[in-house]
Amino acid sequence: MSEKYRIVLPEKFSFEHYEWFRNEYMEALMSSKPVELVCNQVAFLDSAALGMIASLQKNLKGATDFDLFVSSPSNYCDEFFQLANMYGKYIHLQPSI
Repeated sequence: MSEKYRIVLPEKFSFEHYEWFRNEYMEALMSSKPVELVCNQVAFLDSAALGMIASLQKNLKGATDFDLFVSSPSNYCDEFFQLANMYGKYIHLQPSI
């Protein structure tokens, strides 16, 4: 498996993290690698966070043709992504090793 650019999401991921996520997002695009969002600590997401994730996926796919992966999602995060219909369309679940 190829190396991925990893972004560890904070416990509460919301619009207040926009600048931080934008910087991570730009680094990820410049790395020309698949991107992995590490979501094991996420206890809260808002609609802005979902928008930022969808935007990253769109730009990543357009610039590199790589997919966006989520690893170790917390139960909250996993349920939120399922309810928001994110899996398959915007993100892919990283298989556990």
